Amino acid sequence: MKLTDSSKSEMLNRVRRLEGQVRGVARMIEEDRDCSEILQQLAAVRAAAHQAAVALVRVYASECAANG
Repeated sequence: MKLTDSSKSEMLNRVRRLEGQVRGVARMIEEDRDCSEILQQLAAVRAAAHQAAVALVRVYASECAANG
């Protein structure tokens, strides 16, 4: 399975954004932020990861599976 250049770029952007969110959560933990704030950010990370997975499945269905 290989991604087109535009799909690859989109997926990399999503993953890099996730990476930034996770680093932000780590920083929040280091700064002893309130647990509810950390949980809210973790929920956002989880939702973003899910959306990245959904996007990859869509790309796979439209590009990869169709091309063999």
